[in-house]
Amino acid sequence: MRLKKLSFLLVLLFSFNLFGANSKNISNISKLNVSKKSFLNGPVKTYYKNGKIKSKEYYTGNKKTGIWQYYYENGKLRSEVIFNSLSQDEEAIVKTYDEKGIIISSGKVINGEMVDVWTYYDEMGRKLNTYDMTKGIIMTYSEKGKVILKVSEKALLNRLEEIMVEVNNDRARVNEEKN
Repeated sequence: MRLKKLSFLLVLLFSFNLFGANSKNISNISKLNVSKKSFLNGPVKTYYKNGKIKSKEYYTGNKKTGIWQYYYENGKLRSEVIFNSLSQDEEAIVKTYDEKGIIISSGKVINGEMVDVWTYYDEMGRKLNTYDMTKGIIMTYSEKGKVILKVSEKALLNRLEEIMVEVNNDRARVNEEKN
């Protein structure tokens, strides 16, 4: 039972780090090598070497606006970033998809930082986890969409520290038994 709990916690942490990193890097994809004197206005499209569309971006007065879309080489949507043109900050809703077109994650970004509630989905596009960045609350959902686990980030980190101490103690005991 203890091993199952440890495995679950590690998988949960790994999934948040994995998807969180992918989501954070979305803003890096959109950066263009443009001289500081250049002024961007209107649509910008990039293409793969095979001629298929790689990205569609839109600027208004050098500001990121509208719906930005990034594609896999197979033509499926990789991510969609919907910028809030009314915000003074660079604010957007971000959705990422796998190569089959199934949603992986969705959430809000302000000035390149993940904020508010981020939702992570399973391979069928069903809600798997939510992470409330403001409250530090992580929730896991059943296949039917019911909450099966609700834990604070602090409690999860405390438990992980406890598990690490237990593992170190077990290793020390095994080493003592060998000697």
